[in-house]
Amino acid sequence: MEGGDDLLVQLETVLESDDLIDEIGFIHPTQFESLDSNSDSNHSQFNNEHFWNKDHKLAISSQILSRLYKSAIKAHSNARKSFKIRAESSIREKYSSVEKYDSDESIEKDLLRHSKSLVILSPNFLTAWNSRKLVLSKEDNINLCINELRLSNLVLSYAPKSESAWSHRRWVIKFIADKFQNLEEIITNESELVKNICEKFKMNYRAWNHRCWLVNYMKKQQVLEELNKSKKWAEMHISDNSCFHFRTCLLLKILEISDDSDVWFLWEDELKWNELLITRYIGREALWVHRRFLSYCWINRCLTNQNPNPNLEKDLQNVNNSKLDLFLDQEVKLTQNCLIAPPDEFEDTQVQSKLAISYLLWISKVPLIGSQIRERLGEVTDVASLLVKICPEKSFFWQVYK
Repeated sequence: MEGGDDLLVQLETVLESDDLIDEIGFIHPTQFESLDSNSDSNHSQFNNEHFWNKDHKLAISSQILSRLYKSAIKAHSNARKSFKIRAESSIREKYSSVEKYDSDESIEKDLLRHSKSLVILSPNFLTAWNSRKLVLSKEDNINLCINELRLSNLVLSYAPKSESAWSHRRWVIKFIADKFQNLEEIITNESELVKNICEKFKMNYRAWNHRCWLVNYMKKQQVLEELNKSKKWAEMHISDNSCFHFRTCLLLKILEISDDSDVWFLWEDELKWNELLITRYIGREALWVHRRFLSYCWINRCLTNQNPNPNLEKDLQNVNNSKLDLFLDQEVKLTQNCLIAPPDEFEDTQVQSKLAISYLLWISKVPLIGSQIRERLGEVTDVASLLVKICPEKSFFWQVYK
């Protein structure tokens, strides 16, 4: 039986010989024979009883993971100690440029090599990711940063919910932004990466959270493109609230960087699209939550939007009041239509009614326009009675509304 140190050397040899590996699998040794027959290539770059590498794919025997992991931790710990000792001694002593370059480069390479093996074996080993940050922060090399993104991409291919990997990826992007100021292509690739990962692994909050973070670095054209691309994805994953939260971040970015006319048009289009989805996909809470955000921003903009020209301020306020009145009428009509839908065997319409009445209750409590909503509702329906009828189990709570 081979020792863990020998196995670690073999793994690091494979990783260094093929730096374009894009997929890793941990499989039982009995499956190794079938890998060659299923591969299009006729030649394996590395093939023994523990490792298999071909076509930039790497397989590792599950039977050696324990030994491999223990050796990787030990090697990384020793390399990290050497790195810190060298860093402390370099502050106290003065070395010649040649001596410092040779020794420091060797220690840094060891730390990068061992930490790479460790994060592959244990994607959430935060200390190993931080060791890589220590080395990268000393360099001004864009290629090293791109390689680091490639490594985290590899880890995320089989551990898509690794918070440490996503966090390290954000650190690298921020490092690139501070040092090189060229992020447009990287941001586009990052957004596409998240999309592909979310297609394979549903409801991935960490991936969507990363995509929301990217909005901070997007320019206006990129934001508009992301709005357009995510629209189709949202329609096909209607219950995934994370996508609608991403659209919320994009829309808030638009509020910051666009003029008033663009915002009105974009918000009106988003409201119409959301209404279409609500009527098409019955009983989906994510759609109603997104509508609350859209409604609040629309109402707030109608009430606060001012024109710097005093002569036009009154006319502008009249236009905004007209938009607000029309919007409130449309909201009452939408919820009414959702409340009168006939029941079905799957209880979707009952859920839709609860969501609609909850939305009505929420919007009637919005400051400054709540009274207008209640007046409109008083003309067409008795909200308190509807609340009791739709959710009788909460009848005591609804008394507060009366």
